[in-house]
Amino acid sequence: MLSTETHLTPATAREGQVDVREDEDQSVKLSEIVELLVAAGYFRARIKGLSPFDKIVGGMTWCIETCNFDVDVDLLFHENLTIGQKIALTERIVSVVRSMGCPPRLEPHQIQGLDAIHIFPVIQWLVKKALETREEFGDETRKFAVFEFLRHHSDPRQQQQQETLRQVGGTLASVQASYGPKRRWRRRAGSCAPDGRGVRVHTTVLEYGHLARRPPNTAAAPQGEGTDEGDGGSGGEVG
Repeated sequence: MLSTETHLTPATAREGQVDVREDEDQSVKLSEIVELLVAAGYFRARIKGLSPFDKIVGGMTWCIETCNFDVDVDLLFHENLTIGQKIALTERIVSVVRSMGCPPRLEPHQIQGLDAIHIFPVIQWLVKKALETREEFGDETRKFAVFEFLRHHSDPRQQQQQETLRQVGGTLASVQASYGPKRRWRRRAGSCAPDGRGVRVHTTVLEYGHLARRPPNTAAAPQGEGTDEGDGGSGGEVG
């Protein structure tokens, strides 16, 4: 069974560096961690110039930020940290991972010593949570991105559709104006409006050229009480 403890030689202790155990199983797990992070979308993990510590800690920080988990600690990560900064950062990462409810247990010294066998299940859990969060909020993010794009840009098809809609709207307004109600008759000034709601409705309809049935119990109005407003009209009967 592999030990999870890190071993410091006097030379490395003076230099503030952690001795990375060269073990075949650890190397295999480290490669699996890098492949898992790259598959999840953290493409910086495949940069050959980065140290394994930078790849692992950077990937864990990226997963925590992708999970959109509300934390009260600063997870600012940059490459080539000092030993003190590495210790502080790994302690904060372990604290956040525990608060997120990660089942696998992880200690700061295991991250510092690149104990890939114990780091791998935690990375696996973080990647799973990150993918679930991305799937949950992916549609909303995509819709918001499309909305922001359409606020400032438009493709030729949309411009053509908008131009077609403007033309159709103008044609529709012209047709509605042509076939809208037009007044053909107007009651002469000084004439008295007929009594009764039915008669008033009937005469109003006649003013716009609609021949409706005469309401019952009404007598024909004498001719000459209306004036024709249509083309070629000389007079007519209203109500």
